[in-house]
Order: sequence, then C-alpha cells, then structure tokens
Amino acid sequence: MPRHIIETPVAEYAGTVAGVRFTAGRGETDDENAVAYFQRQGYTVTPVEDDVGPEEPLVDGLTGDTAPVDEPPVDSAPTEPDGTKRTSRRTPAK
Repeated sequence: MPRHIIETPVAEYAGTVAGVRFTAGRGETDDENAVAYFQRQGYTVTPVEDDVGPEEPLVDGLTGDTAPVDEPPVDSAPTEPDGTKRTSRRTPAK
C-alpha cells in the first residue's frame, strides 16, 4: 500500500488525527481511509515514492533472489547419497 505524507492546515500542529500522529504539522500513513478523510478535510496529501528500484547486484553479479549454481535452493530437501537407506525414527510397539 502506498504511503502518504499528510500536512495539517495548522503548520505547527502536534497530535493525533484519524490514527495518524502529527509532529510540526506533518504525519505519514498508508491507511487509505485516513487518506480519504484528510483529502475531504482540506489537508495536503502527498504520495511518497518508494525508494525501491531495480534490485542491485550483490557479490559477483548475483542478485538477492538467486542461489549460487553449486548450492541447492533453500526449499528443496537434501538428497541422500546412493545406497543410503532411510530408517524410521519411531520406536517399534512393544
């Protein structure tokens, strides 16, 4: 949800209106109902541009959403070497 900067009609207002805390006449919210209220009441409402841009490469040109070629993805189960027999950890009934 986009964030908005809200400026009160009274420049130095400090307090809470519609669940938004104001200091020196400025506050921030992502509540669309509060934004609509402030617009109806004559507050200045400015959308905040997200600073999230294209993902920057990490080390060696890899991005944060890719795993190195020699490592399996995190959500995959580790494979057993050939010939390894899996046994149950449950204790047999007596």
